[in-house]
Amino acid sequence: MNLRFDVYQNPAQTEPGPCVVYFFGGGWMDGDYKQRTSQKAVYMRDLAELTERGLTVVSASYRLVQQAAFPACVHDAKALIRHLKAHGHEYLIDPARVGVLGNSAGAHLSAMVALTHGDPEIDGRVGDDLDQDPSVAAAVLYYGPSDLVSMARSTGARDTSGSEVDDIFASDDVGMFEVVLGYDRSRHDGRSLERLWTEGEGQDYLEVLRRFSPITHVSGAHPPILILHGGKDALVPLAHSENLYDALVDAGADATYLTYSRGAHGPSLGPEVDAFAYEFLISRL
Repeated sequence: MNLRFDVYQNPAQTEPGPCVVYFFGGGWMDGDYKQRTSQKAVYMRDLAELTERGLTVVSASYRLVQQAAFPACVHDAKALIRHLKAHGHEYLIDPARVGVLGNSAGAHLSAMVALTHGDPEIDGRVGDDLDQDPSVAAAVLYYGPSDLVSMARSTGARDTSGSEVDDIFASDDVGMFEVVLGYDRSRHDGRSLERLWTEGEGQDYLEVLRRFSPITHVSGAHPPILILHGGKDALVPLAHSENLYDALVDAGADATYLTYSRGAHGPSLGPEVDAFAYEFLISRL
């Protein structure tokens, strides 16, 4: 599969400048980089306007879990950053001024890009620019899961109607992380993944989730990070952002956290919150 991306840039730009890479949300199983629906295009609509202020905006694709097993999506995100750095002269992108923004699953990918580097298992070997450093200069995380283990082990129906993920998680017949991890019940006597864990098995699945949880990799050596979350988020609990922020502060990292009490799981936390996020990127890149 060829990974694709769209580049938005002011036609008047002639010199390499800052770049924001956007990773879409959708539970790692839904959505696309073209942002074809108005509900999910809210970020690209506003981000594209930043080209008037000198930023290049890249909307990136990555393999969904139906196309390649998790964590291929993380490897794809890393590969795109490497590619943009290697070919920055072609895209008029300054490799030292690349930032990321993502919402939901896209925030998870953005966090993994921002918080990890130099680990072959996490960086992966996707693409032709393996000599490049996939680190970034800033990150904005909209209501992203930071602890996949705790999220996978939580149960209960989630009403996501009206949010950016619509009702893709409305069914409890198959757990969300069974799909994400490619779990086949038929190979485990028909047991659900939750039951497997209850019975003390399936630790290899938990280890994958732990390794690819942003909170696992917190240290003081990270780029500036802005974390945003809504108090009425029915899919990703507010604690994911609160705990990540606390861990970053304890580690001495440059972190900012903003929550909106009435915000849900997208498709936006409101124009004021979004404006704050875009100004953060402009100031840090």
